[in-house]
Formats: sequence, C-alpha cells, structure tokens
Amino acid sequence: MPHADNKSSRPSCLLLSLHHHLSLGRLDLAVDALPLLARRGLRPDPSTLSLLLGQCLRSGSLPLARRVHLFLRLSGLKRFYPSYTPLSNHLLAFHFLRGRPSDARRLFARMPHPNLFSFNAMLAGYARLGLLRPARRLFDRMPHRDVVSWNTMIIAFARAGSFRDAVGLYSQLRRSSFGFNPHTFSGLLIACNRLRDPGLSRQVHAQVFLVGFLSNLIISSSLVDAYAKCGYLDDARKLFDEMPTRDVLAWTTLVHGYANCGDLVSARTLFDKMPERNPVSWTALIGGYTRHGHPFEALDLFQRMMSQGIRPDQFTFSSSLCACAAIASLKHGKQIHARLLRTGFNPNAIVLSSLVDMYSKCGDLTGGRWVFDLTDPGTKDTVMWNTMMSAVGQHGLGREAIGMFEEMISAHMKPDANSFVVLLTACSHSGLVAEGLQLFKSMAESHHIVPEEDHYVCLVDLLGRAGHFEEAMEWLGKTPCRSSARAWNALLGACRIHRNLQLGREVAERLLKLEPHSSAAYVLLSNIYADVGNWETVENVRRFMEEKKVRKERAASWIEVDDSVHSFGASDQLHPLKEGIYAALEQLVCQVEDDSSIT
Repeated sequence: MPHADNKSSRPSCLLLSLHHHLSLGRLDLAVDALPLLARRGLRPDPSTLSLLLGQCLRSGSLPLARRVHLFLRLSGLKRFYPSYTPLSNHLLAFHFLRGRPSDARRLFARMPHPNLFSFNAMLAGYARLGLLRPARRLFDRMPHRDVVSWNTMIIAFARAGSFRDAVGLYSQLRRSSFGFNPHTFSGLLIACNRLRDPGLSRQVHAQVFLVGFLSNLIISSSLVDAYAKCGYLDDARKLFDEMPTRDVLAWTTLVHGYANCGDLVSARTLFDKMPERNPVSWTALIGGYTRHGHPFEALDLFQRMMSQGIRPDQFTFSSSLCACAAIASLKHGKQIHARLLRTGFNPNAIVLSSLVDMYSKCGDLTGGRWVFDLTDPGTKDTVMWNTMMSAVGQHGLGREAIGMFEEMISAHMKPDANSFVVLLTACSHSGLVAEGLQLFKSMAESHHIVPEEDHYVCLVDLLGRAGHFEEAMEWLGKTPCRSSARAWNALLGACRIHRNLQLGREVAERLLKLEPHSSAAYVLLSNIYADVGNWETVENVRRFMEEKKVRKERAASWIEVDDSVHSFGASDQLHPLKEGIYAALEQLVCQVEDDSSIT
C-alpha cells in the first residue's frame, strides 16, 4: 500500500478534500482547492463543478461563484460545459445574477440539449432583471412548461405592475392541467392588492379555499390585505377571525386596513389586542391617526412607541412630523428631529420633506430652509422641492417660490402637476396675477402637463383674490371648472374679501346647486352679509341652515404653552381648564374697556 503523502496519492487527496469541504458546506475551502487542482493539471468532473457552483449560488455568494467561473475559463473547460446541462443551468443563473443577460442568451443558444430547468432558469433570470418582453417570448415558445414556469411569469408581471397580464396568465393556468402551489397565489395576490378589485379578490379566495391553501399564513394575510384595500373590511375581518393561526403580519394587515378606512376605534381595539407588535404595526395606527385628523392621539402613540424601545422607520417619523405640523407644535417637532439626529437615522426624501413641512407650518421657515439646504442634492426629489416651494409660498413669499422653481429646473428636476398647484397657490397668496397666468400657460407649452381641476381652482382663486372677477367668471365657464364646487367656493371666498355682495349671491346660488348640504356656501354668504352690516339677512341664512339641517363643521385652534399643546374651538365648553380660561378672558375684556387709549 503506498504511503499517504507520496506523489501518486496527492492529486486524489485534493479531490477528496474538495468533496469533503462541499459536504460540510465549507464553500470557501472547496473553492480554494480549485487553483491547487489546476496547478497539478487536474480537472474536477462536471458534476462536481455543477454541485459547487450551485451551492455558491444558493448561498448568495457571488464572489465565490465568480471564482468557480474563472476556473472554468482558465482551465479550458468553458468550451465543454454547454454539453453538460446541469452545469450550464447553474451558469445561466450565474450570468443573470451578475447582470449579464447577453452572456446567458449566448450560452443558452449553445446548449445542445436544454431541459425544462434550463428554460426556467432563463425565465427566472429575465424576471429578476425586469425583462418581461424576452421572458414572454421565451415562455410562449417553450416546448414544455410546469407550474414553476407559470408562477415565474405571474410573479414577474405582478411585480412589474402589469397586473392585468398577471391575472390573464393565471386564468390560462386555471384552464390547464398544471395545478397550483402557494407561489401561484402569492404572485396573483400582488395584483389583487394593487388592482383593488373585490370581485377578483373573492375569486382568488374561493380558489385558495378549494385547493386547501388557506392555512398558509402569507396567502391568508394577503387576502385580508386585498379585502381591506378594496374597502371590504367585513370580509377582511371574517377571514381574519377564521384563520387558525395568526402572525404579526396578519394582525398588522387588518389594523392598517381599519386605519386607512378611518375606522380608528376598530383599529385601536385590534392593536391593543395584538400579542406582539412590530414597527409596521405602530406606524399603521400612527399614520391612521394623522391622516384622519387625530394628531394628539398620533403623537401620544409615538411617545408610547419610543418608551417601549421600538425602533421607528421612515414612515413612523414622517407621520409623527405631519401630526406636529397639524397642531403647529414646534417643540414636539424639534424633539422628533433631535431623535432623528441622535439615533443616526438616515432619513429619506419623505422624512426630509415632512421636516420642511413641519417647520414651515409651525412658523419657522428658517428651520425648514435649513433642512432643505443641508440635504444632499441627489436626495432632493420633486416632492421635496414642492414642499419647500409650498412653505415659502404659504409665508407670502411668492416671488421666492418662483425663484425656487427656476432653481429646480436648473437642477434638471422635472416638475409634476403638484408643482404648479403649489406655485399658483403661492402667486395667489402674494397677488402675483401676471406671473400666475404665465405659469399656468407654461404648464402645457413648456412642461407638457395637462391642467387639472386643482390648477383651475387655484387660477380662479388667484384672479378672485386680486379682484379680477370677470376673468375668474370666464374661467369658471370652462371645463373642468364649470361643475367644480371647489372653484365656485374659491370665488365666493374672494367675493367676501372684496365685499362683492351681488356676485357673491350669484356664486352662492350656483354653489348650493352643486352641493346643497355643504355648510361652506352658507357660512361664506352669511359672512359677506355680516361684513356689510346686513344682520337681518345673516339671521335668515342661519335660520335656513337650521331648517335644511346643514351643520357647520367645528373648527379648532391650537396653542402651545410650556410643554403642552391645547386645542379649543369657538364657545368651547369641553376644555378641562375652561373656568380659568373664561375668567382670564373676562378680565382682559374689562381691562380693554377700562383703557381709554384703546378704541
């Protein structure tokens, strides 16, 4: 028997070592053996190389896969591997993983006997890179398909936003004999969630039930989400209650559905029952409170989240900052900003835009501009530019807003429809009629943006505030302004500013035909009469509102005192400190009456 370290035994020991490392999952050591084999003129068989490359790809180690590919090229094996299909299949996946679809196509064309795995590898590669056209061409000419082929295409189209194509493929699959697996429905439910089609969601639900996949948590949670996004919360809740087991995803999905639809009581009840919560659960409820006008509850929940050591995400910060902006609480907004800085959180454009908006609405335009100026130019998107222009415009600096728009264009940032809503509003607040008309004209001519209702409303408001009532009426006679209650409401507000009683009456009549139960027209008309001292008519309007059961929406104001934000409305009797507040007001009134220097 030869000694273990003699020359004849060393080559076989290297191969045995490579196989040993492979069996233990030590891919780095297995790949390290390849150059040693090459120096001794040894070539591992294709099955060994296929096994090694496949494990490198499954582990996600592209650097190790590159080294295996390099060995194939340098050892001269490259010209032989197309004939060994399993190795070629792994190489197809490798080429797509490194973003080289052309290399994959060339290899595929050279394969003498591609099998179903070869075609599926090509489909998966195209899908990974979003190359749907070549994927569809290949799919249509496949000699044989399996459920993996169909799933790959359904998921690819759904993820790319081609939802109808995904649904169409699913319909074809239903008529075939291939059957389904859970991945089929995971792709299809992406389309359901985005299309928000309740009929489709119910069809998928029925199919999932028939094939016995309702026990799959991901599929059941996705169905709950699909129903919730369609506004079918009763169906979503029924399915949720029928689920044998629920994970945090299922709970969060339903909380988010209730919060989105404004049913905050149900959302909070479910949230409080959750056995465990993740940052998304907290953010879903915080965002719901903020969007539906409950900023105090949103901030209270945010503080509770922080006290429990839950790490917020971008959406948590954005929603909380919006809540601060809603109640003009600069102190709370600065605290959240400080937390962002302390934790080393890297905010995205959404959070930065929320910071700019918060500072602006809290009256600190300098703070908002500071955030904007310190933001990396590459991070500033159109939304952030719009937010900063809106902030400047709200502070009556219309010309500065226009200047920022010119900066935006110079920075090669493309404006969107909302950019012009912001600019026209800024011009309206600053009385820049000529500039506003020019911007409106440039929308279609220079930026290829078709004006929408929002733009016409802003234009009518701009002309009305400036007292150009004839021009405003001309625009109101055009589509889509003619039936826009918001546009007529804007003109009615302008009539009040200029005390134009005659036109105000005409506009109010038109507005009441469009929205007979809206309180805005009655209130504005009443205020116009009050401004000219016609109190009898004011009383008639208010009496008419009572007869029609039209209620004025309760407005609220906020004031920040020390560490607390107080909310109050006209004739408020609900504030816990109301007795002290009214006593102080009475004292102030007495002082004003006694001070002869005050008229």
